[in-house]
This record gives sequence, structure tokens and C-alpha cells, in this order.
Amino acid sequence: MKRILFMLVLLVSVAMQGKAQMATAAVVSWDIDRRIEVPVARDSVWSLLKNNGLVAVLSNGYVKSMVNKGTELPIAREVTFKDGSKRDELLKQLEEQHRFLVYTIEKDALPTGLKAVQVAIFTKEKGDDSTEINWMVKLDGDSGAKKKYIETLNAEIEQYATGFRNYLTSKPKVIQAVRMQ
Repeated sequence: MKRILFMLVLLVSVAMQGKAQMATAAVVSWDIDRRIEVPVARDSVWSLLKNNGLVAVLSNGYVKSMVNKGTELPIAREVTFKDGSKRDELLKQLEEQHRFLVYTIEKDALPTGLKAVQVAIFTKEKGDDSTEINWMVKLDGDSGAKKKYIETLNAEIEQYATGFRNYLTSKPKVIQAVRMQ
């Protein structure tokens, strides 16, 4: 009987320890979680997300250019906006298999009061020819600075949402052929 009681106490103890460890796992709370659905296959959307040459079109003109300063992760990159301002970023993950990327905005490019900003862009297949693009942003800093920068980043993400929709739903322009005599 003592042996059964000992085994029962041991099992309960192990189960409680596992439960306690799960309870301490941190759940990431994103400050921005913006999703759009586009009528294109996931692989095509992923190709567009990686193509810095299309950034001006895909951002609806909000971003003028994005230049990578390397080829191996982490990749420093410089983003130039339509107003001429610049932002340095560090591309930390470019996950081909799962079709997502993660970058941070360099500390020197952050407004006063912010310590860190991390952006993750995920893609999710929604059907045969439909993909969800999800921008998730985590900010660290004082609440006033966070609130103001969330507005800035939401405006940027909205321009990307508009740019992606315009690019992926626009019809090619057709020029009528002229008959030669």
C-alpha cells in the first residue's frame, strides 16, 4: 500500500510541476495585429514580399526604396520613405518553408521613449487562390511613445494593404491595335 501511495504522490508531483511550468510560459501580446486577404496563391505573395524592387508599388508609394546591405542573416537594410526620411532595419528571420519574415527597427531609428520594435509578417493560405497577409508588431517602451508610433506603423501597414490590393487586383491595360493600311 505504501508503494502505491508513494507512486501516486510522485505522479501528482510530476504533473503539478509540468502544469506550473506551462503556466509561466509567456504569451506574446502584439501591439498591432493587422490582416488582409488577397486573391493570389501564397507562393506568389511570398515572392512579392521578398522583392525589394516592388516595395514602392506594394507600399502604395509610401516607401520609396528598400536596400539590403548584405546577403546573410541578419541582414541590415535601409528603408527610404516618400518624404525622404530613412529607417534602418535588421532582417532577422526569412523563413522560406513557413513563408514569414521578422525584422527589428534599429534603436537609432526609434523615436525617443521606445526601446525596441519587432515586426513579423506572416502568410497563410486561405484557399486555392487566396492568401492572408498578417503584420504583427511588438513595441517596447513608454506608453506615450508606443501609442504615437503605433499610429505611424498602422499608417504604413495600411499603405501596404492598399498597395498589395491594388497591385494584385489591377487589370492589365490593353491598348487597341491600330490597323495598318
